[in-house]
Amino acid sequence: MNEITDILRTELGRLATTLEPHGLPLIIGGGYGLLLRQEHLELSEIQTVRGIPEARSTNDLDIFLSVEILTDARKMDALRDVLHASGYLSVKGAEHYQFQKHVVYRGSQQRVKLDLLAPPPREPELLEKVKVDVRRIRNREAKGIHAHSAPEAFSIGEGVMVLELEGEGEFRVLIPHPYSFLLLKLYAYRDRRDDPAKEFGRYHAFDLYRIVAMMTEEEYETAEGFRDRFAGDEIVEEARRIVAELFADIDSRGALAILEHARTGGATIRDADLTGFLEDLRIFFPKPT
Repeated sequence: MNEITDILRTELGRLATTLEPHGLPLIIGGGYGLLLRQEHLELSEIQTVRGIPEARSTNDLDIFLSVEILTDARKMDALRDVLHASGYLSVKGAEHYQFQKHVVYRGSQQRVKLDLLAPPPREPELLEKVKVDVRRIRNREAKGIHAHSAPEAFSIGEGVMVLELEGEGEFRVLIPHPYSFLLLKLYAYRDRRDDPAKEFGRYHAFDLYRIVAMMTEEEYETAEGFRDRFAGDEIVEEARRIVAELFADIDSRGALAILEHARTGGATIRDADLTGFLEDLRIFFPKPT
């Protein structure tokens, strides 16, 4: 691990340990969630779909809140209080759902940033407990704590991987199922592909490749089950359109973005592996009829 990932593990461990008595498990997505997943698979020597390329670096934590937590005002208040007590402050312009703190690690100061994200509830009785707009979602009774609204995270609590980790002590976190990760990253690439400030979303496309490469045989079968279970869902239907438009073949925009990011990081992806990835992606998200 490099310096920033050491810091992230330390901070994550402290938060997970402090939040556990409140019944607040942490679901870790984003680049760091993928890094934790990759470390676990490599240490366990678990067979995966194909070779896993080098993990990209990251300096923030994407923390997903389940609908159960989001709609529980006491738990949201507890989350707010723990973040404040741990020294996290709201980020200007993203108040109450992005937080940051500066820590000194081995003599140098580093910033740690947290992004809180959550899917809007789908059940009418739970939807009444929150206020939602295109940018954020919040519990109507909890104050000073929101989450970034992420409808594409509707399956975030399904089939999670439980990781037992060590930092300053032992702690537990949850990692989204690869199918849920794919949904998140498909939407992220779609939204960033024309943004030069975000590297045209190339790192999101590369993460898609890594997610499929890291799948176990059991997870592959479970993903096929999710495909069938969520068939017709509007979020999934849009994901299918994204795949059909941007990941149709090795000359498609998404495939070229994967190769470009790989070259930038010094990685090599064979045409056969890229073709296999695209075939897998179309199995999980078939072309719309």
